[in-house]
Amino acid sequence: MSTGNLLELTRSRTQIVFFALTFLLWGCAGLSGNSNQGAEKVSQACLVKRAALDIGSGTSKLVVASVNKCQRTIDHTIFEAHRAIPFKDALQRSKDNKFNSAIQEKAYRSLVELALMAKSQGAKEIRAVATSAFRTAANAQEAKNFLEKRLGFPIRIITQKDEALFAYNSALSKAKKKIKTATKSNRPVVVWDIGGGSMQIVQPQKSHDPKIYLGKLASVSFKNKILEKYKSKKRSPNPLGKKLAVNSMNMARDYANKTAKPMLGSLKDYEVLGVGGVHYFSIRGQLQKQTYNQNNVLKTLLQRAKLTDKEIGSKYAATDVTNLALVLGFMQALSIQKVTPMKINMAHGVLTTEELW
Repeated sequence: MSTGNLLELTRSRTQIVFFALTFLLWGCAGLSGNSNQGAEKVSQACLVKRAALDIGSGTSKLVVASVNKCQRTIDHTIFEAHRAIPFKDALQRSKDNKFNSAIQEKAYRSLVELALMAKSQGAKEIRAVATSAFRTAANAQEAKNFLEKRLGFPIRIITQKDEALFAYNSALSKAKKKIKTATKSNRPVVVWDIGGGSMQIVQPQKSHDPKIYLGKLASVSFKNKILEKYKSKKRSPNPLGKKLAVNSMNMARDYANKTAKPMLGSLKDYEVLGVGGVHYFSIRGQLQKQTYNQNNVLKTLLQRAKLTDKEIGSKYAATDVTNLALVLGFMQALSIQKVTPMKINMAHGVLTTEELW
């Protein structure tokens, strides 16, 4: 074979190899692109925009979020809002332990406003859970039916244990990175939730299910206890005054020593996350701190015990100062050194609980 023919054959073989490799690379790129598109489709199929309502005893909270229903996680929060609806107060002021027509109408107006906000954010489905006040009201089912019929979405009255686990799972799933950043430790995490009518503390255990403290003393019920004992004819305990502030703190500590400490023992070696409106909005808002300890809660309690409702200037003025006494009393009884408040409520748990959807 001549040199020219040999060069031509070599050139032809090189071109064949080049075109073969080019085709293979194009094929791989195509497969890769299809694979990525497939993963993207799966991911998009899992994502839904949902709205959840936590109908609490004093405040109802709305969260609209993009939810990965396949992994049962919140992809990202889109919108949040809340409205004061004093279910617990209305119930405790009633003579028959029933929600009267006035509180039901107020609830409807506030909840429909939140529902319209949710729809304006693109949420096509809404679910709601109701807690302590609805668990105890004599006409809870009647009030629930009244609201469901007019609002057009289901409301589930959940148990206090469900309430505790919703908050616990939400805190751990939504805030894993934040927990590490905020606490800077690997200690076990306790989740402490305070609402208007109930309190839950979830303490993890190494070898079995967590211990769950289910308390009846909470923001509104504690405030009403103080009014009943010291200022029965008033609607607000403010100004509390230094002496009554200390007495209120002692009352909370005595209650915690009798009810919570026998179950939970000392929480000195735990990182404590405070979830719900009392911790995040009331205590954190009054202290203006990202974390709080017994010393700065006590200092703030004594300072704010001098204030009237008008001077406090909040929709929740009647409970703000007594919340400080409540939290401090429990911190003392359970040897809690520090609390890290997190912006988490029952609605976050509702969003990722597929059984409700």
